[in-house]
Amino acid sequence: MVIVSVVIMTIDHRYQHLQVVRSSLATATYPLQYLAHLPSAISEIFNENLAARSDLLNDNERLREQALFNQAKLQRLALLEQENARLRQLLGSPIQTSHEKVLIAEILSVDLHPFKQLITINKGKRQGVFDGQPLIAAKGIIGQIVEVYPMHSTALLISDPNHALLAESNRTNLRALLVGSGKTDRVELKNVSLSADIRVGDLLHTSGLDGRYPPNYPIAEVTVINNRPGDAFLHIEARPLADLDTIREVLLLWTNSPEDDELNSEESNSSPDNANAAESDTEQETP
Repeated sequence: MVIVSVVIMTIDHRYQHLQVVRSSLATATYPLQYLAHLPSAISEIFNENLAARSDLLNDNERLREQALFNQAKLQRLALLEQENARLRQLLGSPIQTSHEKVLIAEILSVDLHPFKQLITINKGKRQGVFDGQPLIAAKGIIGQIVEVYPMHSTALLISDPNHALLAESNRTNLRALLVGSGKTDRVELKNVSLSADIRVGDLLHTSGLDGRYPPNYPIAEVTVINNRPGDAFLHIEARPLADLDTIREVLLLWTNSPEDDELNSEESNSSPDNANAAESDTEQETP
């Protein structure tokens, strides 16, 4: 049997007589070979698709995180851009004068209700803040310091019912007491006579005569003038030029602080003229 197989193999190798048989057998057995290899091929395809899907999911997750990070970064940049715009507007405010010292302060908290209109800023005694110091925004006066602590201070807004200042009309120089109404968008002029020359749209600025605020700083615009029957004075309302309910930064003004007044008083007392006058008085009293 072995000899016959060897002879057949030799004849097939020499003369290719079994080529047709071999081809027929290969064609007949190909489906069996394909079916036998199919599980392995399916497994490879499944593994490749699974790996590709896993990589795709990882890439999507990474890109999603990057997009969220970029959005947060863009929001932060937008906030910084708005803050820079506010600071540029504040520092470029036309109401400043070159001879006055100013300091930017950030608002830490706000206490707004009808009977109290207060803000807390992040500057205090260590920065030279003093009681009664005026505060301004980019558009006008907003209030004054009422409590000073080492690292922060509390300011009273011009809309507080307990706040009052002497205002002046820029058109007629009419002076009147400007008091808060308890609302951030309204202040009131008090004790204005019925015959006073005042109109809606008149701008009010500080007179500088109350000893608290420097002169010629804008405050508010007259919005309502009513002549109520039986009243001896006009009912006048004005809108603050500064947006008291949206401000984020303020400017602290140094004009005539208590320290400056004390320093000026000491200098005047120690001046040569005063010394000579004192010596003259002493000589006159000497017999």
